[in-house]
Amino acid sequence: MTGVFLAAVLYSGVPAHAATLPVVPLLIGDTLDEQGKPRPMPAVKRKVLDAVAQELGVTFEPHTYPWARAERYALDGVGLVFGLPKTALRLHALHYSDTATHNSLWLVTRSDATFPFNRLEDLRGKTVGTVRGYSYGEDFDKARGTLFRTDEDISSRGTRLTRLMLRRVDVVLLFQPDGLTAKDLEEDLRTFMAPRLPAIGTAANAGFSVLPKPLATDSGQFFAIARSKDDGIIDRINAALARIRKREEDARRQRPPN
Repeated sequence: MTGVFLAAVLYSGVPAHAATLPVVPLLIGDTLDEQGKPRPMPAVKRKVLDAVAQELGVTFEPHTYPWARAERYALDGVGLVFGLPKTALRLHALHYSDTATHNSLWLVTRSDATFPFNRLEDLRGKTVGTVRGYSYGEDFDKARGTLFRTDEDISSRGTRLTRLMLRRVDVVLLFQPDGLTAKDLEEDLRTFMAPRLPAIGTAANAGFSVLPKPLATDSGQFFAIARSKDDGIIDRINAALARIRKREEDARRQRPPN
């Protein structure tokens, strides 16, 4: 898929209410279950993609890959990508959109093995559970293998949290939509892991604790495309995001006070 093709789709003049909307392929990192099978796209991400697609008058067709492959395809100019964090290399090669949605990066431990956390240095000597091929920011990536070691696994929350219960790692990193508190996430994790804990055995006697301070806050998710392939799609997406934000802000202002 080329930038020319994307531009042709977005400027084709097909109205949003047409029976068949233009299809725009979209590269996304996969999310897997414990068996390595794809899980449904999270509702928060689907809501964002649907809103932007509606504004553009297109249908996004997700193509999911392990993050390392999705990044390689994006850098090679295969097509539009969503959710790839910014790094110096990527900013040089890719044109990023404005922030489409916000996340916080939380640290999850066993409840009997918490530790104070205020800065990256506090992970010294720890083993951190991460998603294979995913970047958590330049500072984190530079500290891998020196300040702490990482245990890279498939993009399966259940698998990584099970390894935490089995003490294979000291802490697991989890992205969550901004606005969710540590206590909210703990409750979600208890519910999510409840059917999985019996198979873990006595190692699951401890619960999960989400450390009060995230590793990163307001770490946005973006659309991006190779700079050589961008024929206006990022500008169109930015305009769509601005309209969506304005509507949301107008709706908030019109709500009656509590």
